[in-house]
Formats: sequence, structure tokens, C-alpha cells
Amino acid sequence: MRLVNLSKAFPGVVAVSEVNLDIYPGQVMGLIGQNGAGKSTLIQILAGAHPFGSYQGQVIVGGHELRAATVADAEAAGIVLIPQEVNVVGDLTVAENILLNREPTQFGLIDWELLYAQARSILKNFGLDVNPSAKMASLAIATRQLVIIAKALYRNPRVLILDEPTASLTDVEAQQLFEHIRELRKTGVACIFVSHRLAEVFSIADRVVVMRDGKIQADHAVGSTTQPQVISEMMGSALAQELASSKGRESYSRAAIALRVENLNVYDGGLGIRPVVENLTLELHQGEILGMFGLVGAGCTEAVKAIFGIWYGAWSGKIYIYEKLEAIQHPLQAIQQGIGLLTEDRHEGLALNLSVQENIALASLPAMSSRSGFLDLESMRLTARQYVDRLNIKLISLDTAVETLSGGGQQKVMIARWLAAHARILLLDDPTRGVDVGARLETHRILDELAQAGHSILMISSDAEEVLTVCDRVLVMRRGRLVGEFAAHQMSGEQLVHIAAGAE
Repeated sequence: MRLVNLSKAFPGVVAVSEVNLDIYPGQVMGLIGQNGAGKSTLIQILAGAHPFGSYQGQVIVGGHELRAATVADAEAAGIVLIPQEVNVVGDLTVAENILLNREPTQFGLIDWELLYAQARSILKNFGLDVNPSAKMASLAIATRQLVIIAKALYRNPRVLILDEPTASLTDVEAQQLFEHIRELRKTGVACIFVSHRLAEVFSIADRVVVMRDGKIQADHAVGSTTQPQVISEMMGSALAQELASSKGRESYSRAAIALRVENLNVYDGGLGIRPVVENLTLELHQGEILGMFGLVGAGCTEAVKAIFGIWYGAWSGKIYIYEKLEAIQHPLQAIQQGIGLLTEDRHEGLALNLSVQENIALASLPAMSSRSGFLDLESMRLTARQYVDRLNIKLISLDTAVETLSGGGQQKVMIARWLAAHARILLLDDPTRGVDVGARLETHRILDELAQAGHSILMISSDAEEVLTVCDRVLVMRRGRLVGEFAAHQMSGEQLVHIAAGAE
């Protein structure tokens, strides 16, 4: 594949500017850059999401110009994109999702027996132990991602584009994916690997291409560059130097116990019989960042959802807020007790079509309303402006729709919402999933500042190194049970994964 003088503009901004790039068969090309660098627009052009005629320049595939009007046209030419946000039909089964619009038929009717047999074979070839009859909505986000990747490989692509494919995966699952990519490389498939996790890029890619401000900033063979060098190229030398010199959190001094959970049992949302969390007991101190780490199915997400009162199944146990036993059965009760939650999928917690200031105000509407029940718009605006400035949220105006912000910006809006609601305890489920290096480090600094100011933070992360970098202590979960508690400085990422996986 060859890109020739490729450019794409939106009103007020040039997203891709005169990109010239060759993509070779059997090569994994890492594509990196901050949010807003132009990566997403570039791969969307290749995948047909931006149709021919909406951009300038040429995309040459197999010696012919690609003139894709739709994503289906690009796929027919052998270009398959797996987006960061997994799009599935939740009410259909895994098999129906895999073979959607490619269902085998007999006499004009879907051959259901053959459909499920084919899906079972596709999953087996990918090494994925998933029931093809299960509803897609019943799967964890990470498992859905793996199913979609298996679906893409079934189409025998010429060029496979993976946009943040490991954002929802554990380290073990990521390594499983990398093995598949290495096998694809042997068959001559070209792979464009878009990721903010530089260690992964350097592990799997043959070549790394850096974008900044819509342009190709650098193009290196992986063996001829370093992570500090590409960070400098991504962000500009001044900002890279500032981030490199930033220091980690100072050791916290144990203070009052802000949150204590005793004998928490959480049951699945189906029959309510199978426990997904068993006898979990934990303590979170004021001013502490406590990490929770585990592989998919470990129960971390289910635990924080139960604590916040949004778990859709049954649960039991005791929750103490500053030593007072509280009965939290609904998120409003959690909010009243000063608890805020950032969900694993940020789109679940945001009203994407509403403005930034409206999203920030959502957890504080009673405080921003008059006795007659009318919303005080001036108070809402002043509050939003205070936290936008404090968290350095980049936007044109407070009326900007949240859906137009970068992933890092959306996460900051969620944090701003809970600060505006005076939350003392923050439950964060993978808060840096899918955000760029700069936004990730900035989020870490914000969490550090909040902890230093006395907030208590319980943070789940699928990134072992992030847990050890950000947190004071780490709880390791496996199959719903707490299997270890460690001071972060005593552990390595490999050790955490080892314990979480139950390896001997």
C-alpha cells in the first residue's frame, strides 16, 4: 500500500497534511502520536470511513487507486480496520456477530448449523474459548475485542489496521494477540498497529512512524530508535523533557480509613447464584491511591460497581465510609456519601451529546438549583470553568459537546464532575485506557495532586506497570478473590501478572 500526498481537512482544522507513506507486506508498522496528531483520520481514510473524494491525494493498493465509498468497499480491497471502541450487536450471539452479512445460506435461508460450526472454528483457530451461542452483550469488553479481532482475521485481510487493540486486554491476552500478529506477518499481511503503549509498539513492530500535527514527523526502523526519542518527536522536545523530569508521588502517611469494605460478595446478573467476587475485604486510607489489578474475570470491575451501587445483580457485605456503616443500594446514595465513579467505558458515564459544562454539573444539580427548582446557569458555568481551568481541559468553549473531545479530555470531564460534587472517594476503572502518552502522564499527575489534597482513590488498571507507578499499595485479584496485597515499590509488573494468572 502506498499513500501519496494524502491530506484531509475539517472545518477549522487540517487533520492530515501531505502524508507520503509506504506500507509493506509482512511488516508491522507502529503508528504513534498524541491525540489529535491525525492518526485516527489517517486510518479512517484507509478503511473507507472517509470516502473517496472527501480527501486529497491517493491511496494505492495492489497498483490501483483505492476509491472506497464505504467501509465495505475498503474491506473488499483487503483493508480491515478494528476500531478502538468495539462496535457489536449486543442482542445477537457471538456467532451471528462474527458472520454478520456473511451468513452461510441454503435455499435462500440461513444455515444456522453451519453458521455456528464456522464460528466455532474461527474462535478455535484464534485460541478463544467463547461460547458462540452466548449473547455478545454478556461478554466482557476485553472478550468482545478478541472476538472482533478473530472476525477480522477470518476475512483474510491484505492490510489489517488495529487501533489501540490492547486497551481493554490484559498482558496475557495482549501477548496472545501479538502471537497472532507474528503469524500474520509470515503470511505477508501488512499490519498497522496504532497504540499509545510504547513498550508494546517496540515489542511487536518492525517500524515506527510518528505523527504530529497531521504530518509524518519521523519514520524509524524499531532497532534504530528509542522510546525517549519518539516521545520527543511526538510531543516536541520541550514537553518531552518536562514529562521525563517529572517525579512520582511522595510516600503518603497513613491517615483515617476513608473506605472499608468487609466480606463483599458479588453475584452474576443472571441467576444471581455464581459469585464473581468472594469475601473481598479492603481498606482505603485518606490521601492514598490503592490499586486493584487482575486479569479478565478477576472481579475488579464488579467490586467497584457494587460499592457504587450500580451492580445489576445481587451482592452482600458491609461498606463503611469514615468508619460509619452505610447502606448503599443506589448511586445517588453513593454520591451523597462523597463517592464518585469513572467507569471502564467512559461513554457509559458521559452524556456525549451534552456540553462540557452540563456533563460536569450532572452530579451536582441539586446544589446548583434554586429553592424553586430552577437550575442556576451562572453557578453551573462558574463551577465548570473552575474545574476546566484546574484540570487544563482543552476546549473551544464550555458549550463544546463532550463527544468532540479527545479520550483524555473526556476522562478529565469525568474527574471534574466528581470534584464539583465534592467527592472524597474516587473509584477509577482503567482511567487511562486508550489515551495518549501525554494525557496518560497528565492524568497520573492529577491523581497525585488529588491524593496529596486528601482525596482517597481506588484505581483499577489493566496495565501492571501503571499500577506500580501510580499507586501506593496494590491488591491482586484472581477469579473473584483477593490473592495478594503489596506495597507498590516491592513488586515488578512481571510479578503482578504472575500472581494474577496463578502461575506456578
